[in-house]
Amino acid sequence: MIKIFNLSLLKAVYIIVTISLSNFLIISNSVSDEKKEIIKLVNIKLNEIGEFQEPKSYPEGFLKSTARKCKNKKFYCIQQKAVKEMSLRFKRSKKYNLKNPGNQIYAMAHFEIFYLNKLRKEKENIEKFKKSWPEKKVKAKNIVSLIKLNESRKIMREALGMNLQTNIDVALDTYWTIADFLQQGDIKEHKVDKNLISRGKLLDDYKSTVNKLKRTLESQKLIQIYDYLES
Repeated sequence: MIKIFNLSLLKAVYIIVTISLSNFLIISNSVSDEKKEIIKLVNIKLNEIGEFQEPKSYPEGFLKSTARKCKNKKFYCIQQKAVKEMSLRFKRSKKYNLKNPGNQIYAMAHFEIFYLNKLRKEKENIEKFKKSWPEKKVKAKNIVSLIKLNESRKIMREALGMNLQTNIDVALDTYWTIADFLQQGDIKEHKVDKNLISRGKLLDDYKSTVNKLKRTLESQKLIQIYDYLES
């Protein structure tokens, strides 16, 4: 009777251990797959960050305004002036931007210069990270900061029909040309049919909802990346 009991107990223990081991392997594989996916996403973002490349040319209006005090047109001087002006332009009130519709577009051009300077300053840290990745996470916080800045740059470019592959010279010229065009327009009030206003509002709400959903899904992936790199 005792032998039968012991045998049954051993069988039960064996079944429990087998089930536990199977569950452990499933969880381990799941964690492993998740880690692989995160590493893949980080590699994509690393590629998107790009490398520092000084613009070969600047928009004429940019040189006459932002960089007018930079005698030799050196990047170091230009980026200092651009960052200062970017900060001022982004802080402008809604009322000011309504009267000056090109203001924030000019600021986007300045942001490009600001981002380039960040790449220049972080060049050594980027190289250190790449050499140790994915076995180690050296200078990971610096990389997270760059990814966040680049995501902002990506949104700005996409808003005006560009992408991260757009050459910096072309991007700067596009921002400045659009901003100049918007600044030339006169603000006039027109009576609009109430039905058109309602339809326009519904369309805007729909677009906003779709964009929010898209951004939420993208943000979830980005949060995974940030958490993994900073952990």
